[in-house]
Amino acid sequence: MIGTVSGAAFRPDPADTRSVWEIYGFLANPRSTGAPLCAANAADELPYGFNVTNYLPERAAQTPVTFAGLTCASCHSGRIRKGDGTLGPIIDGMGNPELDVIAFSEAVRGAILDPSLTAERILDAYAAQCADDAPGLVGGLIERVLIAGWLDGFRAAVADGVGRYDLPVPPAALKTAEGVAAGPGRTRPFRSVVRTTLELPGIENYAFSKIPAVFEQRTDLRPRSQFDGSIADPVVRSFIAAYASGATPLALSKPEVAHTVRAAAAYTETLGIATPLPRFVDTFPDAAPAPDAVTAGFDAYRSACGTCHGHRDPATGAWVAEGAQLHRFLPVDEIGTDPERVRFPHGPLLPLSLWTALPGWGTELAAQQARLEGAKTAALAANRPAEAWLWQAQADRLARSARQFRLGHPLAFPECTGATCACAAEQGAPGRETCTLTAELAYFTNPIPSVWLRAPYLHNGAVPTLRQLLNLDDRPARFCRGANPYDPVGIGYTAPAPGLTGCPAAMPFVFDTAARGNSNAGHDYPFTRDEIMADPGKAAQAEAILAYLKSF
Repeated sequence: MIGTVSGAAFRPDPADTRSVWEIYGFLANPRSTGAPLCAANAADELPYGFNVTNYLPERAAQTPVTFAGLTCASCHSGRIRKGDGTLGPIIDGMGNPELDVIAFSEAVRGAILDPSLTAERILDAYAAQCADDAPGLVGGLIERVLIAGWLDGFRAAVADGVGRYDLPVPPAALKTAEGVAAGPGRTRPFRSVVRTTLELPGIENYAFSKIPAVFEQRTDLRPRSQFDGSIADPVVRSFIAAYASGATPLALSKPEVAHTVRAAAAYTETLGIATPLPRFVDTFPDAAPAPDAVTAGFDAYRSACGTCHGHRDPATGAWVAEGAQLHRFLPVDEIGTDPERVRFPHGPLLPLSLWTALPGWGTELAAQQARLEGAKTAALAANRPAEAWLWQAQADRLARSARQFRLGHPLAFPECTGATCACAAEQGAPGRETCTLTAELAYFTNPIPSVWLRAPYLHNGAVPTLRQLLNLDDRPARFCRGANPYDPVGIGYTAPAPGLTGCPAAMPFVFDTAARGNSNAGHDYPFTRDEIMADPGKAAQAEAILAYLKSF
């Protein structure tokens, strides 16, 4: 229906004849036969990672109408595009480097606000496309009422946000950095969290994040997730992802929905361990390193990189989580990478706000209420009355939610997760930490298994290849992003510089590292570019590390 009813809202270039799904980088469903999309075959014809359900969005009430929505796999699955344009198999857990999810969501907002979009138009277009799926007179009336009600509610919610978040980006600007600054393969997660949790606009938030890989998330390997280590529980991570994407506490309270959140988190803990991932050497056998280079590279890697990231055991293939600097908050000024990811406005307020978004029960609820009262008192003592008002509003929200979920929300999480958990009272920052959630001005050192599937590099995707990250090549200042072919030599993506007329049609987004949030500086390990250029021995060591990282 997107292509027929609201197609213009989704097409930055009216002459582009590709499907809407292809324009925004969604993965084609392997089960698709190319048949017209109808309710009966939606699970096969919608892109990979879409979910088909009869639950009404927001309230999760069952209806006769079929709805579709994104799941974790929409963003956290990808394919390797080779130089000849062919695509490899879908790899679960890999961040989709081509998905322009923010641009797509802006197009959805624009389409929903279209005054000419009605339930009648939707159903008439559906009847023309799916003539064999006629619901009958009574069923048709029920569908019209339900879709009209859903559309009115959705439109009202979008319209209510216009005053806080501005008008949707117009179609012509959807694939430009001026219109949607994130671009393909990236999100602005904390802008969404600030808007959803604190109900603040999220302006001046340039905390860009590439869509991360989510394999081998087992807590002994990765005790804290996110690039900043801000979450200490996989289920909480999955809850926040769903909540920031628009799932309501009511919908998340449904037993089957809560079960799905927990199951998705558990799947990522063993993905890549119980479920193997493809290896670089099998995908690109012609680029496989020589065995002696791998041996030399292993020693160089353990010396230079293993201290922060651990290493892959060459005998067992298991990732070994050991290293003096592993699982440590590395201050942003020390690592030197773009600081926006940890210094965005309102960041310190999020841990407490997120923790109290879902009410606990009994002593847990009392702890939530006490922390909010303490945060309000601390804000008043620091002469921050507006912040005190915000914590009071959060306390009022918690009270309403506690009445709705009288035995606590099924996804509510405790303040502390371990006997030695140190909480915010010791840090003097009432909103800053709940132990499960933190807001440090640092990036967290974690393992990097299957590093070849993590391109582009740095948390904001500002470095296209691993070769550039190791400073063996110059890091490009401006490059094109979109449907980039994989570069097996550099380990990453072929990302040409924009020409006089811009970027190729397949890679239309101009990534400018001079723009706020896009810095490609920092993480000069083991050597800076100047050191590599001046010392052949250091260059050889970095080449050896690259060879080792190609071996799995």
